[in-house]
Amino acid sequence: MAENPVNASTRPGPGGAALGDALVRIHDDLRVRLAALREKVLAALDGRAPAQDLGAELREHCAAVCGALGEHHDNEETRGFPLLAREAPGLAPVLGRLRREHVEVERARRSLQALLDDLGAADPARVRAELDRITARLDAHFAYEEDQLREALNGISL
Repeated sequence: MAENPVNASTRPGPGGAALGDALVRIHDDLRVRLAALREKVLAALDGRAPAQDLGAELREHCAAVCGALGEHHDNEETRGFPLLAREAPGLAPVLGRLRREHVEVERARRSLQALLDDLGAADPARVRAELDRITARLDAHFAYEEDQLREALNGISL
């Protein structure tokens, strides 16, 4: 007998949270962290932030944001995507696209990190452009992932 899709979309995963809804919460946290990093960098470029130890602070903040993003993508690659591939084989094209996007995001992250490592010597227009590019890229990636995977993840019981 076919399962009611409404019930399947709200089935809780570990700890009582629906997996797809948990994915959205993780993405929302990453969005907040990225926005805070962006604001700190722009404040530094615009002279609104104190100059002392700013480079070290930005590197530390970027490392935390980038580390969280990397950990999130690693979890998807090693745990989430294989689970979805088993449970929802029709999502193979979506998972392939998301894996390719993870590679692109990592490349963009390394480029941004290199700019922030030497922010004083970086062209402010280039830094802003990189921030805008990675922010837009991640937002599009998260939105696509949520749109394509949320329902399927919410339907998986562990």
